Amino acid sequence: MGRVRGRRHKIVSGRHIFAVLIAVFAILGGYAAYRLITTEADYSAAQHEYAALRLFSPSNSAPADSGENGNGSPNTPPEHETMPDLSDINPDYIGWIRVNGTDIDYPVVQGADNTKYLNTTFTGERNPSGTIFMDADCVNGFDFFTILHGHNMRDGSMFAGLHAFRENRFRVDYNEVTIFTPNEQMLVYKIFAVKVSNIYDEVFNLPLKGLDEKVNYFSEFDFTRQDLRENVDIMILATCTDGNRNERLLIFAARVRD
Repeated sequence: MGRVRGRRHKIVSGRHIFAVLIAVFAILGGYAAYRLITTEADYSAAQHEYAALRLFSPSNSAPADSGENGNGSPNTPPEHETMPDLSDINPDYIGWIRVNGTDIDYPVVQGADNTKYLNTTFTGERNPSGTIFMDADCVNGFDFFTILHGHNMRDGSMFAGLHAFRENRFRVDYNEVTIFTPNEQMLVYKIFAVKVSNIYDEVFNLPLKGLDEKVNYFSEFDFTRQDLRENVDIMILATCTDGNRNERLLIFAARVRD
């Protein structure tokens, strides 16, 4: 009799455990579905915001891009719309970036630190897409040495397009990064190197370093002290990879000053 009761107890206990597991899986499945829906909503919201801003971007006055990237025909603002000053929308606005051969066509900001725009869009909305932003320690704007940060978004937006430059053939066909400044300058940089590194790369410390440290870092790319001091501006575009969370893709570009 005791054995029968023991078996019944085990059966009942097993059913309870099974029911609990079913409930847990249902909760996890519901949460996963919720995250998927909210993530897609976030992607959509960010895409709509930047598409609207792109209508009034300074890149619309630039020559058409020959790359198959959706940028071949610049958008034209509706005739009844007045071209807004993007600095009025966001006083942290410092320029607009456009990368040849990709869909990268976004405003650039610079905040007081490197955290605000990780999850804040250009218009101030909370969103994981964030905004392309200049490193807070780069005090000279686009002169001399600049680092721009942007997310590697799964929907292909923001700086995800930079991964195309990991292919040598792609870099041959498309190697220009254009910056449009608020004072109507158009700065054209040429990509000269691509590097997969991590958050501990010395390049991230260079904004606070002097000329000697910068010369030492870029000597492997054949830039001399005279180049960096007198006639070359360096820009690094940094984004995450699909690998280790600390891994970073670095795109190096240079501009010869006018």
